[in-house]
Amino acid sequence: MRRAAVLLVFAAALAQAQTPPEPAASAASAPEPAASEPEAAPAPPPPSCAQLTSRALSSDLRAATAQSQNQPLQALVKLHDEAVAEWGAAIATCDGRARERAQRNLADSQKSRDALAEKLQAGSQCETAHRDAASLQDLARAAFGERRFSDAASLYRKAEGMWELAAEQCNGSQQQTAQRRREQSEIDGHNAEFCAPPFERAREFSGKLRNSGAALPLAERQTQSQIGETLWRDTARLCKGSAQELALNNAQALARERGTPWVATPLPGAPTAAPATVVAAAPKPAATTTGKPSANAPPAAAAATATTPLRQAAATPITPIAVAAAPVAAPPPEPKLFDRVAGDTHYIGQFTRNDDDTVSGTGRVEWKNGDVYEGPLTHSQRQGVGEIRWVGGQRYKGDWAADRATGRGAMTFANGNHYEGTVVDGQPEGEGKLTYSSGDVYSGQIRQGLPHGKGSYVWMSGQRYEGDWVNDKPQGQGKMRFANGNQYEGQMAAGLPQGAGRMVFPNGDIYEGQFEAGKANGQGKYAWKSGERYDGAWARGLKHGQGTFFWPSGDRWEGVFKDDERTDDGQVIRKGS
Repeated sequence: MRRAAVLLVFAAALAQAQTPPEPAASAASAPEPAASEPEAAPAPPPPSCAQLTSRALSSDLRAATAQSQNQPLQALVKLHDEAVAEWGAAIATCDGRARERAQRNLADSQKSRDALAEKLQAGSQCETAHRDAASLQDLARAAFGERRFSDAASLYRKAEGMWELAAEQCNGSQQQTAQRRREQSEIDGHNAEFCAPPFERAREFSGKLRNSGAALPLAERQTQSQIGETLWRDTARLCKGSAQELALNNAQALARERGTPWVATPLPGAPTAAPATVVAAAPKPAATTTGKPSANAPPAAAAATATTPLRQAAATPITPIAVAAAPVAAPPPEPKLFDRVAGDTHYIGQFTRNDDDTVSGTGRVEWKNGDVYEGPLTHSQRQGVGEIRWVGGQRYKGDWAADRATGRGAMTFANGNHYEGTVVDGQPEGEGKLTYSSGDVYSGQIRQGLPHGKGSYVWMSGQRYEGDWVNDKPQGQGKMRFANGNQYEGQMAAGLPQGAGRMVFPNGDIYEGQFEAGKANGQGKYAWKSGERYDGAWARGLKHGQGTFFWPSGDRWEGVFKDDERTDDGQVIRKGS
């Protein structure tokens, strides 16, 4: 989204055009002052708020650039110290919103400086350990992504050891970070060694079931679903952390889709264990608790232990009560969760496949180009409140209707600009607030992503405009307060005063009349705080044409002005004449 750049041009143009003119006519008619000793040159004025803010931003930029280039910590701390000092000077000079912004930036710069100082204080050993541990962790992730699970497990264990060493050599937040990453490396290493292979088998089986299950007879489909759920539950027992949670969710999704209680059903040819629900019906408490036959029993005895309770349940009047109780004791149905790829689209979440081969529910959608959506779907269309992250860095979180971002939401653009408000078809439209990466803020009506209608704009420098906008430019009736203190109220066109308006200067001077391209042009009145007045024609910000200049004494000069000077075509009229 482009910024209202022309407004900055407006500020620059007015810096010269809107400087209060001197009452030249008064000086021309007044007696020449007596000669006096030459005065010493006045001391230069102290830097303004805008100048100090600009210096501080430049310091921030230098520090950020150096950090991105991985320059030495000592140099980075020095650059951040300079930025902190510059923002402190800006706070001492600025007021209002400019001061608030300076305070926020000072806090950010101070936070970055403290983090770097902490790293510097920890010493090179801490920094080296962090870097080496992170490199090992990256190598482990790469091996895991390539399905080299044994290599990944070994690398994760090495990373775990390096993070432990970093925790010993560091302190403060660096130590806490190392401890957290050591714990995560431990979990990742365990999952790479024990969880990943069965997880892949369960995923592969579930994928085949999704693709071909609809063509199977009902009984066969139910059996395959039981096998899939068994694979996921067996996998969950071997996993830790989020992998374990995902395996259990996949198992519950199959159970909900199937609609019947789970009965442990291993893959044909796979090593068998006693099915949990069968053992639960066995008369021996030990079998119910462990779910396994005696370790000393021969294979034939193990098979008998697994099957006998079912035959007994069929022949004994009392046992069916326990068997019948199994469906009642089954957990309530869980929301459907599945992992499905359709073309370039990958669905992961609590979804239901519809008869028209679309999906409905809530979860995560990944596209091959890297875009990601998280939220609800209705017949494969985004509907409700969800978030999308484009691969280019732009993101939106808010309302969706018929697969379009429409309603209220928040949008962050790749250039750092941020918008909150109403959105139509993925574009800011209606009422909202635009915060630009520069720190400028616009609040008001928006059309096709641009300020349009009624709104206010506040610049980082402290300049402010409130009024009508047309296609990203102030146009119509509005009020402008400049960073130098000038205040304008009147008609605007293309971001500049145009038409009838009134300008009040910080020293108390006032101009009221016609403007063109930001300058007094046409008929207007200028009143100096000292008491002089001019009423007449203007051109390009200068008195030009027929006009009258009034002195506080009551005398006046009437005639023709040219380029801010009186001509011979005029006369002085004394008071009372």
